[in-house]
Amino acid sequence: MKITKDAATSYPRLQDMVDYYNQKADGPTFWEHSVEKHLSIIAAKPNVLSWEFKVEEFHCNQLGNLHGGCVATLIDICSSFAVLVGTGKKWELIGVSTDLSVAYLSGVAEGDVIRLDCEVQRVGKNLANIFTRVYDQKNRLCYSGSHTKYNIDSRL
Repeated sequence: MKITKDAATSYPRLQDMVDYYNQKADGPTFWEHSVEKHLSIIAAKPNVLSWEFKVEEFHCNQLGNLHGGCVATLIDICSSFAVLVGTGKKWELIGVSTDLSVAYLSGVAEGDVIRLDCEVQRVGKNLANIFTRVYDQKNRLCYSGSHTKYNIDSRL
C-alpha cells in the first residue's frame, strides 16, 4: 500500500494506518494482502479519499474482469480508511463493518487502473457512513458502494 507525500503530510493518521497495514504484510497471510500492495492513496481532503488500484490477473474472474468479491474487498478497505479524513467525530481506529452494499455497473479488465473515490457522509460517535464510486481509466463509473462502519475505539 502506498500514499502520496501530500496526503501523508495533510493526514498523518492515514500514513500511520498505511504503515500498520504494510507492517502486517510481513506476517501471516490475510485476505487483504491480495489487494493491498496494488493500492495507492492518490489524494486526500476533508471527507474525500481517493485511491488507485492496478487490476492484475489474479484479481479477475474467469471472464477476465475484476472479480466481484475483489470489488467488495476494495470498497471495504478504501472506504474504511476514509473514516480518517472525516470531519465528524475523530476515531482512533477505522472500525468494523456493519453493512456493505455494492452495485456492479460495468466490468473492468485485467491491466486497467481504477480510481476509487470514497466520500464520507457522516462520522458519528458510534457509526460512520461512506459512499464509494469506482471509475475505470476512461472515467466511466463501473461500481459503487455504500459502507457503514461501527467504532470499536476504547470507551475509557
